[in-house]
Amino acid sequence: MRSKEIAGLAGVSIRTLRHYHQIGLLPEPPRQDNGYRVYGLPQLIRLLRIGQLTELGVSLSQIPALLDNHAVMSGDSLDALHDGLTRQIELLERRRRTVAALRDGKGPPDMAPEFAASLMALEVGREPTAVRAGREQSVLLSHLLDKKQRAELARLYDQLADGEHGATVRELGRRFDALGPGSDDAEISALADDYITQLGSWMSDFDNALSRSGNHQAAALLWLHALENTNNQQKRLLAEIRSGLASNR
Repeated sequence: MRSKEIAGLAGVSIRTLRHYHQIGLLPEPPRQDNGYRVYGLPQLIRLLRIGQLTELGVSLSQIPALLDNHAVMSGDSLDALHDGLTRQIELLERRRRTVAALRDGKGPPDMAPEFAASLMALEVGREPTAVRAGREQSVLLSHLLDKKQRAELARLYDQLADGEHGATVRELGRRFDALGPGSDDAEISALADDYITQLGSWMSDFDNALSRSGNHQAAALLWLHALENTNNQQKRLLAEIRSGLASNR
């Protein structure tokens, strides 16, 4: 078998084949008199075994020990693979829900994909201003945070949109949207108390996730965006919630 043939049988590119040669993962057969390399079944089988391991998420640096030294993967390594695959499944499921929602006409394609499915579930019954603000904040987060940080926040948004929790969030959101010039201090304070009671733990987790990201600009921009997209009564509510969460720490 020549390079193109073995690569085709193994389902890899010629470039990948050459890379494996360069890093010593796949021994390079000598050239024949006509200048071509000829591969045999042993090279094909090794190439297939490499493919099986990389598909599981095993790094190329780990593969020689597994193939040549018959090493056994440690429990920690297997746990890391398991966690990585779990995150991939979560990401794919989130993308599937996003595409399904877009297909059904429930959102624009420019929404941040990590947060889109959960945010669209929480938009039901909300005012257009609040819907727009939520989507804009998701775009900010998507561009200010790295992949790992976005995944952590996406899991928090998934929790927020899940089951009965989601119904509570939507109801609080509708009360938030209803605040206006006719809202008195008692109504604002009661809603602030309900937010802290129902979502205080989640909001603290969200703030902690942003803090762990080390991107203090993200938190500052989210707060500025919230203030620019709310009326005076809603601003007072946000300030009360912020003060109440700080006093509970």
